[in-house]
Formats: sequence, structure tokens, C-alpha cells
Amino acid sequence: MAEDPLTLDQVRTMAEEIGMTRLSDEHLQQLLRATKAARARRAVLPFADLTPADEPAHVLVLAREDRA
Repeated sequence: MAEDPLTLDQVRTMAEEIGMTRLSDEHLQQLLRATKAARARRAVLPFADLTPADEPAHVLVLAREDRA
């Protein structure tokens, strides 16, 4: 299902809801482009076949001082 096209007024409302009340029209245009790009990328992600095992594992290693 295709989403309705996002308008500048919707982006302005979205920005105001999260406290971004001092954005210029140029900044709102940039936010509109970025939001459209993010939605387009998300729309093509193959998430239907993902399982919990597909989640990336972040492994952190602390170096010991005597082995630096």
C-alpha cells in the first residue's frame, strides 16, 4: 500500500511536535527530502523474512592494560 505524499505542512507539524519550532523554510524543505528518502528506503527493505537471529550482534572487547 502506497503512503500519501508528504507535504511541507505535514513536515512542519511533525517538526513542531518534537520541539523543532525554529526551523526555516529551507530547513523544512531539507527535512521533507530526508523524510521522503528514509520512507522510500524503508519501503524496499526485505523485512518479512527476518528473524531475531538476523539482528546484528555488537561485540565489544575491553583491552587489558598489560596487553594494550
